[in-house]
Amino acid sequence: MKHRLILTSLVLLFICAPVWAQKNNKTKQQSNAEKMGYERTNKYWGPGTFYSYAPGKPINKMADNSLAHMRDLTGISREDFYTEIAKQGFVEVPQTKKKTWYKQLKGLGEHYYSSDKSYILEPAFEDLYMSPVKEDGKYAYASKGVVQWVLIPTADSLKVVASIWQFLRDLHELKVVLGSFGSNFKNADPKAYPIQRIGSAGWTGIRAGTWVLRTVDGKLQGHWGKNEEILRRTMGMPGFHFVTEGIETDFYYNLMVDLTKDGYVLRYQVSAQTLTNLPPGTTWKMKYPEMVQVYNNGVKADKEAVGLYKKAPFPPVLEDLDKLLQLK
Repeated sequence: MKHRLILTSLVLLFICAPVWAQKNNKTKQQSNAEKMGYERTNKYWGPGTFYSYAPGKPINKMADNSLAHMRDLTGISREDFYTEIAKQGFVEVPQTKKKTWYKQLKGLGEHYYSSDKSYILEPAFEDLYMSPVKEDGKYAYASKGVVQWVLIPTADSLKVVASIWQFLRDLHELKVVLGSFGSNFKNADPKAYPIQRIGSAGWTGIRAGTWVLRTVDGKLQGHWGKNEEILRRTMGMPGFHFVTEGIETDFYYNLMVDLTKDGYVLRYQVSAQTLTNLPPGTTWKMKYPEMVQVYNNGVKADKEAVGLYKKAPFPPVLEDLDKLLQLK
């Protein structure tokens, strides 16, 4: 059972492992958000308050990719959010035009077409009820997260694979710790070989692929499969579902893919963790050190996982991460 304990510990080590935000240095290049001219902290949220974009003076990791652009729409006032998306050419989706394949778009809520109508943006705002009311007597609101909805025709499954790998590259560029990376489909056999379900955790885990243990001629045999190959082989199966996530101290990143009758529905989400509710009497300045410790543990675990895999009874071949992210 030693191999089961080793592999189980690998999964647990990477779940919810945030990344430590860097300290701000005004001599360095400004973040995208700072270029927009936003004040990321004010009297309604910021260091020492119940809500905080982040304690102290951290600066976002710089990257010019879609996740960074989504991230820069969080942690700002609702008014600034509307101003910014208008500048970027977003237009509101009429209720009569909301596509049925966007499951969440059937009900109430705000949704906006991108300028080229390649995706739909769905914002989420936090009611900062623990902060002072504004001059007009109303509570302040801040953008705590955004979702992008994308529909890809069933025939374009290779585009889905490319989108998933691009998401991974964006996470890696942002120096985010990879959490879970998995897939499933209706009636999938967890012990089948060739492997039918993806189950990896962490950058080291995704390098190793997915593992199954089964009995052959009365003896246990371990089998490893490359996640990309499993994905390509199974994504067309009925009820296919894929999810991967990355976490850091300030933000949560998620991509979910579902195969529906209308095609593949991709749901990208970026959320500002520091604009969520905390236990009464707690501020983000008090909470943040705990998140830093979780991150440090995650970084350590990712390094130690290499050694654990090498000691496993059925050690996989760890792929080079840079080559793995290139996508053949």
